[in-house]
Amino acid sequence: MTFVLGVNAGTGTYHDPSACLTDGDGAVLAFVEEERLTRTRHARGVRMPSLSVRRCLNLAAVTAGDIDVVAVGWDEPRMSSRAGQPWRFDSPRVFLTALGFRGPRWPDLHFVPHHRAHAASAFHASGYDRAAVLVLDGNGEDENTSIYRARRGGPLVRVESWPQVYSVGHMYEAVSAWLGLGRHGAGRTMGLAAYDAGNVPIDPGWLVPDGDRLVCVLGSDPGQDYDVLKGRWHERVVAFAGMDRPTEPPASLDADPVAVRVAGAAQLTVQTVVRWLAERARSLTGIDELCIAGGVGLNCAVNGRLPGLLYVPPVPHDAGVALGAAWSLTPPTRPAIFSAYTGGYPEKRPDGLTGVIVRDVDVDSVAGLLLDGRVVGVCRGRSEAGPRALCHRSFLASPVSARMRQRMNVLKRRELWRPFGPVTNADPGLWWSSVGHLDRYMVGAARLTELGAAELPAIAHVDGTTRPQRLRDADEPFVAAVLDEIACRGHPPVLLNTSFNGPGEPLVDSAAEALDCARRLGADAVVTDTALLLLDSVKTSRR
Repeated sequence: MTFVLGVNAGTGTYHDPSACLTDGDGAVLAFVEEERLTRTRHARGVRMPSLSVRRCLNLAAVTAGDIDVVAVGWDEPRMSSRAGQPWRFDSPRVFLTALGFRGPRWPDLHFVPHHRAHAASAFHASGYDRAAVLVLDGNGEDENTSIYRARRGGPLVRVESWPQVYSVGHMYEAVSAWLGLGRHGAGRTMGLAAYDAGNVPIDPGWLVPDGDRLVCVLGSDPGQDYDVLKGRWHERVVAFAGMDRPTEPPASLDADPVAVRVAGAAQLTVQTVVRWLAERARSLTGIDELCIAGGVGLNCAVNGRLPGLLYVPPVPHDAGVALGAAWSLTPPTRPAIFSAYTGGYPEKRPDGLTGVIVRDVDVDSVAGLLLDGRVVGVCRGRSEAGPRALCHRSFLASPVSARMRQRMNVLKRRELWRPFGPVTNADPGLWWSSVGHLDRYMVGAARLTELGAAELPAIAHVDGTTRPQRLRDADEPFVAAVLDEIACRGHPPVLLNTSFNGPGEPLVDSAAEALDCARRLGADAVVTDTALLLLDSVKTSRR
C-alpha cells in the first residue's frame, strides 16, 4: 500500500506546522497540528512538525519506513532561489531527519507550491466535481492571492495571481497589531468590527477594486517583502486612526470609538475585496462553485455574506497545506466532503481524580447539567482539525440567558465583548440557514431571526449575527442526543459551543488535558468517551 505524508514544514513555516497521512486512494488516515502536542497556540517558531508526524504514524499504525513520499506545502527550492540563498537544509535527508525519519528506507521528498497546496486542500475536501478556487493568505512563495480552476481528475490550473503587496492578510494583521490584539488576533479584530455595524461604513481606500484590477495604496511593486509591508501598513493604520494606539486596553476596546472604527474599516476592506475576488474567480473560470483557502478563509463574517455555492474547509489556514500537499500527489479517488475528525483520541481516563465524582456517560445527566446552567466540557472521539471546536473538544452551555455569555468569557479569560456561536443538529428556525456547507465547520456567520436573538442572547453578537455549527449524521452522536433531550424538555435544540482551551492554548487533546483545563478555568463537568466527570462546583451545589 502507498502512504503519502503531507507536511506544513520548512523554511516558509512560521506558524501552524502540521502533518497529514493519506493512503494511495487519498483517504485521510490522520491529520494533526503541532500546536496540539506542543500545547502552544500556533506552535510559533516550530518549523519541523516531528511530533505531528509521529502522532499520524501512530494513529494509522504504520512506521516511518512505510512512507513512500513526503510532500511539503512549500516550494523550498523556489524560495531559496528567490532569496538568493542556499537551501538551509542542505539535502533531502537533512530535511527528512528533522521530521523524524532515520532510514534505512527513505521516502521521496516532493515540494508543492504553497498556494497550490492550499487550493488542493479546499477543492478535494469540498466534494465538488469542479470549482473555482480562491486562495488568500499573508503570502506564498511570491504571491498572496491566487485563483485556480479545478476539475475532478484534472490538474489545478492557476488563472490569476497577485503579489504580496496586495495582501489583505498583511493589512488585517497590521490592524490587529495596532489594536493591541497581536499579529494572530484576526478573530478578535473581526469580533470587534461588529461594533461598528451601526455607523456609516468608512472605506479607508487601502485596497480598492477598480474594474478588472485591484488598486493598493502601497503600490504594486512585487519586490516588497513582509518586513517592509508590515511597517508600511502600520504607518497607514496610524494615519487613518490619527493616533499611535487605542485609548483603551483590549478588555474594553468596544468602548473606544476609534478602535471600533479602525476594526470596522479593516473588515469592510476585506469584505469588499473578497467579494470582488469571488466574482472574478467565477467569471474567469466559468464555474459557479467556489472554494476558499488561506488564512483569510477563517473570516466567517465575510464568508457568510458571499452569494452562491461556497465551500471553506475547517483548515483553510497554513496548517491545511499538509492536507493539500498530500492530496496534490494522491487526490481522493472517492470524492466526499471532508470530515474534520481526523486527530488523536482522548486516550485513557485521566489520573488525578481525587475530589472528582466519576459517573457513567449518560445523556440525561449531561442534559440536566446544561439545563441547570452548567458549563460542560466535551473531550470525545478523534479531535477536530482546525481552530474551531466542533463538539469533540468543546465547552457547551445553554445560550438562553445573556449571563452565560459573560460567564463563559470570564471562564475562558476573554474580553467580555467577544461573541460565541451555537451548535444544533436541526434547523431550529432561529437564524437564516443560507450558509450551506459553512455551518459544518463554523466558518460562516448567519443572521439571527428576531426570535433567535430574543431566545438565544448568549450567542447573539452585537450586529445580530452568529456563527453556527450544524451537526450532520455521525458527526458527534452523543452531543446530538443531548440536543434531542434538551429539546424534549422544552429548551431550543441549540447549545452555546466554544473551544475547550484556556488563553494562549490550542484545543485540548487528551482527557488528562481536558480535566486539567476544566479545573483551572472553573468548568462544572467533563464528558469523555468513558465517563462523566463532575467537578467541585457541581459537588458543592448538590450538598
